[in-house]
Amino acid sequence: MPCLAPPRAAPYHPCMANSKVVAPARVPFLLLALLVPLLGCGGGEGDPAAEAVARDGGVAGSAARPGTSADPAHGAQPSLPPEQEAFWAALQAHCGQAYAGEVSDITEYYRAGLEGRRAVIHFFECSEDRIHVPFHVDDNRSRNWILTRVGGTIRLKHDHRHEDGTEEDITQYGGDAPVPGLATRQIFPADEHTARSTPLRFDNFWFLDFVDPATLQYGVHWPKQGHSVRFSFDLSSPVPPPPAPWGY
Repeated sequence: MPCLAPPRAAPYHPCMANSKVVAPARVPFLLLALLVPLLGCGGGEGDPAAEAVARDGGVAGSAARPGTSADPAHGAQPSLPPEQEAFWAALQAHCGQAYAGEVSDITEYYRAGLEGRRAVIHFFECSEDRIHVPFHVDDNRSRNWILTRVGGTIRLKHDHRHEDGTEEDITQYGGDAPVPGLATRQIFPADEHTARSTPLRFDNFWFLDFVDPATLQYGVHWPKQGHSVRFSFDLSSPVPPPPAPWGY
């Protein structure tokens, strides 16, 4: 998320710190003002502001672009709306725990790959601005939910890994929750990266829903194609944590 720097007490020109030109005491101020732009510094190599603009694709201090991962370590994140703060706290309350689940609703498209499989979620790593939840299906440890606080909302990304830890071709899809959502439910519409990498899924949305204190549901809807799947996890009975997900 963007972090606003405190305003400077007075205007600053990057040339002023490095210039070796010393103006005579009686040179008129107007003449000095005309000389400053001719010194040739500012906006060039080594100028922090110019480097920030280059890194951020033209906007210094901009938020992470759609389809990229935010790095909460780069600055304090702005507060979330109260509903999302409550939802985030509900997730954090389960850190370190693992829970078993099963398919509770499914359409034909997903049936062969997911129906009847043992599903386990593990609140594997938690920090103030990031929650990592591997989603194990039988012995497949490729799936990860990465939730971050970014841009004043909650972002959900799906991190898919091969057994050797390298990323799969289709990975990092998901999106940002519209604010404020509900304290018990957040929905994540597909972002630009998802639409680019899997064009047929441009209208996908994922959800996490605490339907009651003992049940967390996760699912995806694919409206245009009519596909969907929903898992229900029993939060009342923790299970032994599974092995670490692939690549972590």
